[in-house]
Amino acid sequence: TLGDVLGSLGSVPLPPYLKREAKESDTESYQTQHATKEGSVAAPTAGLHFSTGIMDRLSKKGVNTCHVTLHVGAGTFKPVEALDARNHNMHSERMSVTPHSLP
Repeated sequence: TLGDVLGSLGSVPLPPYLKREAKESDTESYQTQHATKEGSVAAPTAGLHFSTGIMDRLSKKGVNTCHVTLHVGAGTFKPVEALDARNHNMHSERMSVTPHSLP
């Protein structure tokens, strides 16, 4: 499949601020525990903080959660070069939320 070819030729895309090449261990460590669908070019980095243990503790405290899918686009690595952020051309990203996740 195309996914297999890309997986064998490519590497985990890391944000430029890490200032290093991807390592084999990044396929696990630079991935959220929530990832279930292919399509994102990078991990939503905010999700890296929510380990399985943290999610379990939140659940035990009665915190309601829902699953969303965010396919991070290549534009996430594009630096803001405009002096005024309103002039920065943003790339789009795909996301989905299941109807039962909505109030």
